[in-house]
Amino acid sequence: MNKTATKLGLAIAATLGAASANAALYSATLTGIAMSSANGPSAGNISSSTATWQYDDVTGIMSQTGGTLNVRFNTSPTSTLMRHTSTGLVIGGGGAASATTWSCIEGNFGGVVGASICGNYTFGANFTNESTVVYSGSSVTRTMGGDDIVKGPAQSVADLNGISTLSWVGTALTLSNSTGTAGQTWTFNAGPQAVVPVPAAVWLFGSAVGLLGAVRRRARA
Repeated sequence: MNKTATKLGLAIAATLGAASANAALYSATLTGIAMSSANGPSAGNISSSTATWQYDDVTGIMSQTGGTLNVRFNTSPTSTLMRHTSTGLVIGGGGAASATTWSCIEGNFGGVVGASICGNYTFGANFTNESTVVYSGSSVTRTMGGDDIVKGPAQSVADLNGISTLSWVGTALTLSNSTGTAGQTWTFNAGPQAVVPVPAAVWLFGSAVGLLGAVRRRARA
């Protein structure tokens, strides 16, 4: 066999082997979400969530592949701070988060203390909510009114920016952008038993075989 074709064949085989060993998508199950604050972490209740997930171990990206994320943050079983919902959420890799839809639904706690938890403002001296927070798609619009006082940005999908893989031990996968007093930590169950082949590897194989065939034909000419 022509030496050039032989060397190319070995190089292609090595490349395909590396792609098969290193590039994989893993089905993942969300096991917990904790929100950090100056008062300590607050664990979300995800029992109503139907979201399904897939993790790319090369890019560190976690993608919501179906269902609806539904996580409730509360101060007691009957006192809800807010509820976060999303579809098509993409987080991880240290980059900006995105989603098809993302919203924060106000609980019953804020009204008692004179504040909008989702909107991140207080009601002012008259203790009346005169502002609005509207979620549409993955965007949020806050319109301040009366004597309401802004305390910070309204909650949004941008709160998930900068999330990266913190650890992956066994099947326990942790992603986080927590600083200790802000940010969130997400935990998943993801393991090799749930490998989904990467379509790009199939394309690479087809391209490589075609290239090797062309070299062999040229060698015979």
